[in-house]
Amino acid sequence: MPGIGDRLWDMGKSPAQHISLLAFGLAAIVVAFLVASLVPLVGFSAALAVASAALIALGGFFLTLALFLGAFASSGEAYGSVAWRIAQLFAAVLVLIFVFT
Repeated sequence: MPGIGDRLWDMGKSPAQHISLLAFGLAAIVVAFLVASLVPLVGFSAALAVASAALIALGGFFLTLALFLGAFASSGEAYGSVAWRIAQLFAAVLVLIFVFT
């Protein structure tokens, strides 16, 4: 029976699942910003702050996961393919830096 690491690795190999991870990560981050924008309207609430932080962390995790898995699962030695892999790794590192620090 495959473990969670094997299942996560398989997610990055299929383009449909790769796009699903990207979409879920971006959607979670957008919803987190929407939740954070409610603070001036309803006043500060610890629940809103925690929900916003949790959604940003969840979205950042799935976005970074999609970028790393997409970079390592892609194949090809053409210049464009290698440049795309490097761009995905660079974007994943930027997400790690700006979301989790």
